[in-house]
Amino acid sequence: MKKIILSIDGMTCSACSNGLEKYLNKQNGVKASVNLVMANASIEYDEKVVTVEKLEEYVKQAGFKSLGEFKEIKVEEKSKKEKIKFIIFTILAILLMYVSMGHMINLPTISFLNPHTNSTNYMIFLLIFTIAFLWYGFDIIKNGYKNLIHKTPNMDTLVSIGVMASLLYSIYNMYLVFRGNHHQVMNLYFESAAIVIYFIKLGRYIDGISKDKTKEAIQKLVKITPNSAVIKVNGVEKNVTLDEINKGDIVISKPGEKIAVDGKITARKSTS
Repeated sequence: MKKIILSIDGMTCSACSNGLEKYLNKQNGVKASVNLVMANASIEYDEKVVTVEKLEEYVKQAGFKSLGEFKEIKVEEKSKKEKIKFIIFTILAILLMYVSMGHMINLPTISFLNPHTNSTNYMIFLLIFTIAFLWYGFDIIKNGYKNLIHKTPNMDTLVSIGVMASLLYSIYNMYLVFRGNHHQVMNLYFESAAIVIYFIKLGRYIDGISKDKTKEAIQKLVKITPNSAVIKVNGVEKNVTLDEINKGDIVISKPGEKIAVDGKITARKSTS
């Protein structure tokens, strides 16, 4: 059995990682463990049965994308452009909620966007803003339906179905308003589709910050551990990597060096 760790793109929730792990473990000659925070899959596989290329194909079949072998922990800082985009859509979400629901709690209404006196302006405003949020959350909708096609539905799938149902129902009611049924203007749910996307994005933005902090902590922990160690083989010191150390080996830790592995002290001597 050989072992490889693949970087995985497209996982957004625990349902994603669990679904991918189950799908990989169903394959012949494959035993996998998927880590959502690190966005990777640790796979043990029988090289006589499957290849790395086949493993990457399995990942694709499950609705995700392999980015190749995982080599190091990368902390992706939020770009300035991404932060600005999030702030802009936060402002748009507040404005959308004010226009669509402000009149329900007796807030001052914007005259040309009043649903009772200017229903056409009101509907077009909501539709344009909703389209903007659909563009903002297109990755959610795309992943949702892609995973549904691959028979691995996740949270994105649930959100996508809800958003599209709300959008299509609202467009239908908008059509009825244009046909003269003006009381249907109160049955528009464009803002529901937009705000659901916004809150998912908000959650992922916060979750991304938490993941980055976790990765930073792991990076610091990794730096503490040395890449190699010295073991004694038949009375001769030999420099090896950590993967080459086996249970029962005698590891030598000299003054000033970091201890490479956990173990039991069998002898101690130090020289300055």
